Amino acid sequence: MSACPSRSPLWGALRPVILVLLGIALAACAGTAGPSKQELILGTWSGDFQGQSITLVYTKTEVAVEAFGISFPYVWVDADNIRLDAMGQEITSTVEFQGPDVMVQRSPQGMQTLQRVQ
Repeated sequence: MSACPSRSPLWGALRPVILVLLGIALAACAGTAGPSKQELILGTWSGDFQGQSITLVYTKTEVAVEAFGISFPYVWVDADNIRLDAMGQEITSTVEFQGPDVMVQRSPQGMQTLQRVQ
């Protein structure tokens, strides 16, 4: 008698069940979203602003400019845009991520590319 599982009666009975479970597992993996932009933005970022290297620390409600010891509140306007209150001047920026460690912000003032500080 052959030990090949494809010819076993038990394999024949379990095969549809295994295929259904495998399909469910693959569908669950495909439906799993990565971290949101609201989660990815949190942390310390470095970038060049008008020729000067700046480090920014984003929390859930504010961004701190370490070199100047100041922070500004921000809110998410929608899933892609934040509005920053910089000393009474409101700036809305579109936030994009080119991977978990590269953030690009676009606003009427220009585009900034930031690298996550490890």
